[in-house]
Amino acid sequence: MGVVHFRGIVIQENQNGESSKRLLVLAKGVGRVTFTARGAKNTKSKLLSATQLFSYCDFQAYEGRGFYSLTQADLIESFFGIRMDMEKLAEAVYLTELVEKTCPAGMEQDETLRLLLYALTVLEKTTMPPRLVSRIFEVKYLQLSGLLSDEGCMVCGEGTAPLFFNESRSEFLCKKHCFGGELLLLGAVQRAVAYIAEREGRQIFSFTLSEEALAQLDHILRRYLEVHMGVRLKSREFSKGL
Repeated sequence: MGVVHFRGIVIQENQNGESSKRLLVLAKGVGRVTFTARGAKNTKSKLLSATQLFSYCDFQAYEGRGFYSLTQADLIESFFGIRMDMEKLAEAVYLTELVEKTCPAGMEQDETLRLLLYALTVLEKTTMPPRLVSRIFEVKYLQLSGLLSDEGCMVCGEGTAPLFFNESRSEFLCKKHCFGGELLLLGAVQRAVAYIAEREGRQIFSFTLSEEALAQLDHILRRYLEVHMGVRLKSREFSKGL
């Protein structure tokens, strides 16, 4: 017990009583951390701006018996600009929800934290289509989670020949290992997945896709997340109706 320090992003905020909040933070070195932020909803609270969804902060908290009570938060980045665009906001909400639902508790998740920071920065600072930002995030997040290979065909590793997607098994396959009825990946989609898997940092967000290719990538990744992560989030589809 005592005072502890964390640096991280708020990935979930919930009301806790009339004026307080319960925060879930993805923190450097420790992964998921839950804080109670007393009085954080009060307009005069020094914690108000730092306890919003997406806020990237240095947090100071008192560690009690199985809980953390937030005592100070120094805001590094609020990503306020995301809130000014509904499509960007919808995708940012989806990304934080995806991490909140699937990121394992009790272990360091620094690569995921960096990936989320890059994605939020690109959403706020660039004109890249928000849906493409989310699809790139998904590919890299699946790879970081050990659920997506960068070797092409999931049977033999062939990655240069055209690949196919088996929807029932949610696998990328070369023609030799297809069962029948697979979806042929567009060349742009195959190159995009390989590009993301082979690179690190913000450079993974440095390409564009046609609407046709983005639609196929969207379809494939929706199924991949359902099968390999067991998630189908309504927030993923919200921006399509905007």
